[in-house]
Amino acid sequence: MNHSIITKTLLAGVLLTQCLSATAAVLQPATSSNTFRVTLGSTRVIYPEGAPGAQLSVSNPQDRPMLVQSTVTGEDKKTPAPFLVTPPLFRLEANQQSRLRIIRTGGSLSPTRESLYWLCVKALPPSGDASGQSAGVSMTVNMAISMCDKLIFRPSGLKGSPEDSAGALTWTRMGKELRVSNPTPFYMNLKAVNVGGKEVGNLTYVPPQGSVTLPLPADSGPDVKWSVINDQGGESRQFETTAD
Repeated sequence: MNHSIITKTLLAGVLLTQCLSATAAVLQPATSSNTFRVTLGSTRVIYPEGAPGAQLSVSNPQDRPMLVQSTVTGEDKKTPAPFLVTPPLFRLEANQQSRLRIIRTGGSLSPTRESLYWLCVKALPPSGDASGQSAGVSMTVNMAISMCDKLIFRPSGLKGSPEDSAGALTWTRMGKELRVSNPTPFYMNLKAVNVGGKEVGNLTYVPPQGSVTLPLPADSGPDVKWSVINDQGGESRQFETTAD
């Protein structure tokens, strides 16, 4: 074959490859992301039995509007709950605040102990806010973040508050674990636990008439100090005892 023909063919192939690469670079979309999130007015909502409802403030801390969607689920965050939220879906403008109202719709709830539910509030892109524009120009990924607060139903027969009864918690050492038992009718949300001068991690809540286990720090002494989260979301006074 003529060498000049071969050379021209190779040059044409190189030019075609360069053109395709340049076109791909031009068509490569520029990607950006928007995160939609809300700020809730508290970390828990106490719903007293007999109340006409409970309220929670919700704020949009961002410079763009969003849709706010709210639901209530059972303690497992899956099963339906006998509560509804109004409005269930609404538009919240940039840097604005609104209020959610939670209303009990029925249900057979324990009259002798608290019941726990989850109020989950999700921020969504507003209607018409597409996740992408023209192909090859730009693409925006919208991320919706859900925030969940404890919704605690408190029967009218219960006197006092979790903070008043937190000193009744009992503590038992079990090898490398520390069991905390709650004989009260209240949910006890542990804020801080110290054993023999060492902080305990992985704190959680202790259900009424229930117990949970926590990791026990190595070489820790028998003295236990703890505090719980009160109805306002703050920290209670410190309690102390000796673990069994």
